[in-house]
Amino acid sequence: MIAVIYRWRVDKENEAEFRRRWNEITQDIVSHHGGGGSRLHRAENGDWVAYARWPSREDRDRAFAARERAMHDTTPQGEGKARLIEETWLDIVDDLLIPEAELPPSFH
Repeated sequence: MIAVIYRWRVDKENEAEFRRRWNEITQDIVSHHGGGGSRLHRAENGDWVAYARWPSREDRDRAFAARERAMHDTTPQGEGKARLIEETWLDIVDDLLIPEAELPPSFH
């Protein structure tokens, strides 16, 4: 299993649209293209950062290619309204992240 960290810079007036597109695309990838889900974060410097899991880099590439053919839309950038700054590939070595539903009450 691998993970990818994506980092975008989004203009303030485009943030709601960016979040909507990120949610829509992520849900489609999980439902139809074998993605392992993602989390979207806002960094203290204002950048948007997402963490996504995939079985392999090849699976991610196939999913993006299939979305591109079917939807002409693979990223939440949307007509240049956000700029992908960085994509970092990681091998998952250990995974101790607690699933949302199992977090202690102090998180809710």
